[in-house]
Amino acid sequence: MSGNTNSEHAGVVKTLRPYHVWALGVGIVLVGEYMGWNFTVAKGGILGSLFALLVAGTMFVMVSLCASELGSSTKLAGGPYDWARLFVGPGAAALVGLAVYMEFIALESADAIVVASITSSIFPEIQTFPVTLLIIAFLTFMNYRGVVAALNLNFALTFTALIAIIVFFFANITGFAGTWHPEYLISGAMPNGFIGIFAALQFGPWFYLGIEGAAMCAEECKHPTRAVPLGQQAGMITLLLGSGMTLYICSGLIPAAELGTSVYPLFEAATSTGSTFLIAALGIGTLFTCLASANGTVCDASRSWFALSRDKFLTNWFADVHPRYSTPYRAVIFTMPIAIAFAFSGFLDQVITFSIISGLICYVMIPFSLIRFRKLFPEHSQKVRPFVGPLQPTLAYITIFLAIVIMSTLNWGYGFNLIFGLLFYVIAYFYFSWRYKSIEINHDWGEDLGWPEPSHRR
Repeated sequence: MSGNTNSEHAGVVKTLRPYHVWALGVGIVLVGEYMGWNFTVAKGGILGSLFALLVAGTMFVMVSLCASELGSSTKLAGGPYDWARLFVGPGAAALVGLAVYMEFIALESADAIVVASITSSIFPEIQTFPVTLLIIAFLTFMNYRGVVAALNLNFALTFTALIAIIVFFFANITGFAGTWHPEYLISGAMPNGFIGIFAALQFGPWFYLGIEGAAMCAEECKHPTRAVPLGQQAGMITLLLGSGMTLYICSGLIPAAELGTSVYPLFEAATSTGSTFLIAALGIGTLFTCLASANGTVCDASRSWFALSRDKFLTNWFADVHPRYSTPYRAVIFTMPIAIAFAFSGFLDQVITFSIISGLICYVMIPFSLIRFRKLFPEHSQKVRPFVGPLQPTLAYITIFLAIVIMSTLNWGYGFNLIFGLLFYVIAYFYFSWRYKSIEINHDWGEDLGWPEPSHRR
């Protein structure tokens, strides 16, 4: 947050608590348990999916620790954008800000596509695209009205969807959810060999994609030094447990060949049991988690766009805060046409892939920002670093390595998408670097945060 821009716009309201942070993080990501993760099965079978779950889970635990330390220290709405701006440089900051924006917008579109698909399967006379438009418009309006109302809605939707998974899991292990087939694990273990297991990594991030977004509401938290680490880590633990339960349930109820192509695997697993209660619970859970995810992504994407605009990488027009609702309303509204453009394709795996590419760029830059943060501000004072992550910066280096490895696996099946995505961000980087040099942008090192000068200036 540039020192001279902070006074130009009304401030956001500081009302959020740890459970709001949890609801934002889990609300965005829990949809990964309801759809999208099963593409790992199509690539590498059940073993490939388990391998992707564990490797991606390890990477996201480390990303979450990095984000908790950076978010509680800076307390800024831009999240990864502001971290890169403060500790890496303006070009990298604008790049990661755009990557966060595109990651969450593509995720919002994927959520809307799934909700519309379920609605059309229940009511065949309803077309998919109009439902998609209606969902995107409704969630944009919710975030326009205020972040507290939007995140309270997220908390209710997320909690309901999580309870549905837990109920399904215990119904399964106690025998109330029909017959669980261990032979499905053997027949679908690794249909494409060891290459398939490695290729499954490309969809592994979908189990947890977007958890770093929990730290992006730090500027609106009542006590960010407590709320961000607590809400973020509780969210990551929730997702690890949820992903394990989901894989166990689905792998024994749906044959691997069918599981790998399903649009909504948990709902199909519930359908296979024949239990009306479970079908209803998981159908509602799928709808609710998609709505919660899309709702959270609008919140985070708009904050990233707001931060880019506030610091003049984009037109300053998007940086206005609503005089009544205290939301970056223009940035919120602008999420709608971009999300509609993604949803117009209708191809779920393509939308998910672009979201993953954008996310992996963030997962390289977030730990790199932490490495720079630790180097510039080595002291562990409460003022500079209220939350100190363990084993840093070693974990940050491992995170960067894992993100690059996972990105490389997109070459199997989505090579064109990978090339297009990387080319898009290379062009964006040069554009933002040119814009930074052509206009006056104040790039500070934390003076507005009240920190001491970084070590290289002393």
